Amino acid sequence: MKRWAIKGLVTLAVVVALCMFFSGTIKTISTAKVKLVTAKQGKLEEEIKLSGQLTFPQTEDIRIEGLSDDQSVTIKRVRVAKGRHVEAGDVLFEAEVSGCESAMKTLRDEIETAQQELLELERKNGELRLRRTEEMWVEAYDALTEARTAQIEAQTKLAVAATLAGVTLEDGALPEDVEDEELLSLAQAVEDAQKKAEEAQSSFTSINRLGISEEVVTYVTSSREKTEKIRQAQEKLTELAVLSQKVKEVVAPHEGYIVEINVENGGSYDGKAAAIVMSAEDSDGVLRADTSELSRSIDEGTQVTVERSNGKTLNKKVTGSGIDADGKNYVDVALSTRDISNLGGGATLLSEPVSMVANYRAASSTTLLPTSAVRGSGDSRYVYIVNEESNALGNRVLKIAKQDVKVLAEVGSVASIENDLSRQRVAYMEDRAISEGSEVMLYAQ
Repeated sequence: MKRWAIKGLVTLAVVVALCMFFSGTIKTISTAKVKLVTAKQGKLEEEIKLSGQLTFPQTEDIRIEGLSDDQSVTIKRVRVAKGRHVEAGDVLFEAEVSGCESAMKTLRDEIETAQQELLELERKNGELRLRRTEEMWVEAYDALTEARTAQIEAQTKLAVAATLAGVTLEDGALPEDVEDEELLSLAQAVEDAQKKAEEAQSSFTSINRLGISEEVVTYVTSSREKTEKIRQAQEKLTELAVLSQKVKEVVAPHEGYIVEINVENGGSYDGKAAAIVMSAEDSDGVLRADTSELSRSIDEGTQVTVERSNGKTLNKKVTGSGIDADGKNYVDVALSTRDISNLGGGATLLSEPVSMVANYRAASSTTLLPTSAVRGSGDSRYVYIVNEESNALGNRVLKIAKQDVKVLAEVGSVASIENDLSRQRVAYMEDRAISEGSEVMLYAQ
């Protein structure tokens, strides 16, 4: 009996051991295996690819000043190309005033003719001697001419200002209800000029009654006319000669880059638009990148790597941002002259875009998790939090609980979560489907 009892106890122990073994094996087989990640706080980082174009925010128009409405120049040779870097004094283009020689000959002929006429007038009136009354007449005549000219100029200024201000003059004067100080000041100038003209007219009329010789009147007026004609022709001749010399070689006023060229060899230019546009003095070029399609804001100071197809790279920072004429957001990366040269030169950078990578870093810390640990789609996103509990046998087991979360951004394998899940363990990469309340276990190490 004793032997049988011992055998029975041994058999029972074996059976119990087998039951416990197979029970653990069945549980291992039937329980989902998961990986755990502990949520941590941090700032989301991302490499954002951008395309930059060399731009010069501040430019200067190079044009030929002094051309009248009926004048133009012919471009003989353009000496620069778009994107070229120039120094102060470098020749931009060569030109000549169209019809210059013919116009100068016409003016010289006018001067010669007027001088001959003036000499002839002096010859014919060589014996003429002006009396004091006649000298007074000449003085009064000049004063009246000057006063009337000043009156016309004052009236013209008032008419222009009134028209621009939307005010209608009444018989050349302002309506009584006008309070604009500028218009009132111009109106006062008209009154003053009119008063002086009336005084000059009165003086001239009084002196004119003294009986001035017609011969004297003819001589004085003719002499003044021919002298003025010579003066005007000489002035035009001087202006044309200066202009002719000035356009022979149009030079860069300062160091900079050629941004636009609006003239060509053999073409005509009238001075109304810029012949050449170059970067403004002491201004930098920038690589400007369109950011209007980005969901994130790239702040000033963000690190940027500029990449060229030839393998050259440059580490810079965002130096500014704004909105362009088309309403698109952009960021700028300032480039020095040396930077532009290292990246291939101005001509290359103006003709083709440049690849850039901005190292974005969120401004504030959030909860960071692997994207595979965040479930759902759209606005319905959640994670499975792992909690340690005791089962009916008193053993410690792992169970999951669903928690809704708000995803702020996903960059590669990292998701930024608005919810604070600090030190919480999150289940992911399970080997089978799991749901709220499921018991899980870790993959074997």
